[in-house]
Amino acid sequence: MCRTPSSIVATMPGFSLTFPPDPVWVRTCRETVRTSTLTFKHPELTELAALLTSEATTNAITACMVNGCAQPITICGEWLPAGMFRIHVHDAAPGVPAVCHPSDHSDHGRGMYLIAELAARHGTCLDGPGPGKSFWFQLEGWLG
Repeated sequence: MCRTPSSIVATMPGFSLTFPPDPVWVRTCRETVRTSTLTFKHPELTELAALLTSEATTNAITACMVNGCAQPITICGEWLPAGMFRIHVHDAAPGVPAVCHPSDHSDHGRGMYLIAELAARHGTCLDGPGPGKSFWFQLEGWLG
């Protein structure tokens, strides 16, 4: 797991899922995130977390497929204080994700833009074990 700029430590159990770089796994990642948000009583984060997870895992799978990287991808979720939820997606492909501003007619390039616009924070870490990078984003839940 990469070191994010925050010194915030997880307060509740998280999850980790490792899978081959194949698009069929995106649905499983979304459902895992949905299950976590509902289990830890943050339904207000469910759909946004699932959408952004789908975009982040699709980007990682695409990067691996384009670069011929067959190493597995890992997604980790962690619950932080005050209802914050952080997702990390690690892949071994070279390069880092970049935010694009796609045209209205573009078929691709909206994933990172959505994450940049809708997540409370996001970033890329290159200090993890092995090759590649971890991309992470953070959502902030409602405090009741």
